[in-house]
Amino acid sequence: KKYVSGVLAQILYVGAQIMCWTYIYQYAEAIGMDAVTAGYYQMAAFVIFTIGRAIGTYMLRFMSSGKLLMYFALLAVTFVLGTIFIQNIVGLYCLVGVSFCMSLMFPTIYAISLHGLGDDAKLGAAGLVMAILGGAIVPVFQAVFIDTYSVAFSYVVPAGCFIIVAAYAAFDLKTKVRVFNNVAPC
Repeated sequence: KKYVSGVLAQILYVGAQIMCWTYIYQYAEAIGMDAVTAGYYQMAAFVIFTIGRAIGTYMLRFMSSGKLLMYFALLAVTFVLGTIFIQNIVGLYCLVGVSFCMSLMFPTIYAISLHGLGDDAKLGAAGLVMAILGGAIVPVFQAVFIDTYSVAFSYVVPAGCFIIVAAYAAFDLKTKVRVFNNVAPC
């Protein structure tokens, strides 16, 4: 159950990552920015992603992977809501800030999903790598929202994806607490 949920979380995470990075240009242009300047924000998102990976990896020394994943996913939801409701340069900053939150998601979901699979971990790893298919499927839904509503409102799709990633992390934490509580005291 945890593995299958992890594959779904990975599909949605990869989809959200592609949406947040691909549609930065459309969002910037919708708030009146030219394409060249929007490209700088795209580059800033990549740099912030790299910084987030370093900070997140360091934070894993002090916090469980499930808890950190949940916090990063909830922060991503907060940033995406800022992108939706603050449709100006601050909204664009929020969109770029999502990259910080995404930095740790792929490897963390991967590790949590494979934990406890034993000999099936090799097959499980293949399924999780195949989850990058989400980057081809999920953005189609955001494109429909862009065509139907607006660029800003279309970010409800990645927000939903991050909510499910946060729920997966919470599920992992709940499962670990249950297993821990069933262990006989020494």
